[in-house]
Amino acid sequence: MIADDAKGPVAACVARVGAFVRSFRIDSLAQQFAACEELLRDGGTVDVAVLGQFKAGKSSFLNALIGDAVVPVDVLPSTAVVTRIGYGSRERVLVHGLAGDAYEIPMGRLAEFVTERGNPANEKQVAVVDVELPSLAAFEGIRFVDTPGMGSVFAHNTRTSKEWMPRVGAALVAVSVNHPLSEDDLLLLSDVSSHTPEAAILLTKADLVTGEELASVIDFTRSQAVSRTGKEWKVLPVSDRPGFHSLRAEVEKYLRERIAGRREEAFGEIVRHKTLALMAGCREYLLLASRAAAAAENSRAELLAALARERRDIGSVVGEILVFCRHLKAEARTAADVRFHAYRDEVTERLTAGFREAMPGWRGNLARVARDFEAWLGRAMMEEMGAVSLHGEGHLAGFLFRAEASVSRSVRAFQDRLAAVIERALGIHFAGARFEARVEEPSRPDVRLSPTFDTHFELLWFLIPMQVFRPLVCRHFLRRIPWEAEKNLSRVAAQWADAVGDVIDRLAGDSADFLDKELATIEGLVGAPGAADSRVEEIRAALAELSSLESALS
Repeated sequence: MIADDAKGPVAACVARVGAFVRSFRIDSLAQQFAACEELLRDGGTVDVAVLGQFKAGKSSFLNALIGDAVVPVDVLPSTAVVTRIGYGSRERVLVHGLAGDAYEIPMGRLAEFVTERGNPANEKQVAVVDVELPSLAAFEGIRFVDTPGMGSVFAHNTRTSKEWMPRVGAALVAVSVNHPLSEDDLLLLSDVSSHTPEAAILLTKADLVTGEELASVIDFTRSQAVSRTGKEWKVLPVSDRPGFHSLRAEVEKYLRERIAGRREEAFGEIVRHKTLALMAGCREYLLLASRAAAAAENSRAELLAALARERRDIGSVVGEILVFCRHLKAEARTAADVRFHAYRDEVTERLTAGFREAMPGWRGNLARVARDFEAWLGRAMMEEMGAVSLHGEGHLAGFLFRAEASVSRSVRAFQDRLAAVIERALGIHFAGARFEARVEEPSRPDVRLSPTFDTHFELLWFLIPMQVFRPLVCRHFLRRIPWEAEKNLSRVAAQWADAVGDVIDRLAGDSADFLDKELATIEGLVGAPGAADSRVEEIRAALAELSSLESALS
């Protein structure tokens, strides 16, 4: 536990910033403020988040560190909700619901609550799951946090990871050794740097390269990270393969010495870092309000007139976004059709082989054999389409990334124009909030089968002796298989295309809402001519108090 007298000054600072956030309605800082409050309430437990892109090896690393396959690993994005793993006197899994309820489950049921397969789209309404293990006694006082992959197309996964970011106490950013740092990885490193001073890069799957190659990858990764963030990064290679225990031992040593062994000191550094970042964000908004309130009435009126012109231009910006999105949706639909139908031959071949193996066991009249065939084909087709659908992310995620990048550029361009208007009028640079896209996809295909026969002549089963017509029926079934495969591949392709189209439509709608709210926020901070004068002294006093609080914490 961290002593109350050590937390007192920080808690007082957080409380004052919270008062400013509420008083001046700086809603964009509400989540960051709540994270600071939560950190203080935790009593000094340091959450060590394992962050990174989808399939970067986060869950596998945690299992290797724990020494047991506790964290589920799956072909789907494994983590649907945040999972915290720490020391406990007995093995226990505690599920915290979004409604505030908490209940214990057996360890064997963990995957039902924390994986995408067991809990698609977090339909079980889980807020967080705590796993307590006696085997983690060496790391008492810290919790390892397994977060959903940032690069997954599952919106709730990426959103959950980003929403958890302000709560990070320390961080290990997982980057696979066979995938050099991407732009998303570098953005994540920058984001992590703003939320915690204690972070390292976890270079996973180190067994895939030679020792000489690994040294080169480490040097490259470190130089790229330093270039982007301006801070030195410790790079920790690791592998869950046998024979690489020495690498894991280095990571364990880092965790013990840098965090668990100096927990109180690390907690103090982390909570001060987060509080100072919260203050800096609050200052930016208050400075805008201060400059606007102190500006001459005619200058403020001109600024508001310029903002009004920008508001009228929102329609053209949104129109351009919609035109691009319609074009991208058409491309995605064509690509889905081509890429999923490429599986037709291999799916048909597997189904045909399965049919030849299963049909000898179907006995009885034509009606019974037809029912057996339809039941078998339904199960087999569901399995095949489920497996094929898993490739949808790889096939179509690129269209979502293109949509996000293009829409984000359009939004940023509009924000840059607002920034230029503000800078000309008030002489300050105001970056504004960051636009975040939401991305989703269907959890499983909706496989449907047509009737086995075009006519219901199986109702005349008593007129059709199976011992004579069985080869003919078998050939009929075989002819149905390619057609059913083609039809259901078309369904899966259409489902993915519809899902991507829905996401792109939602992205366009979100961008329009964001632009409207961003402009409304700025208009509110600037205020109508003559209306902001009454708050000039209040704003100045808040800025002065912020400076005093920052000096006390620094």
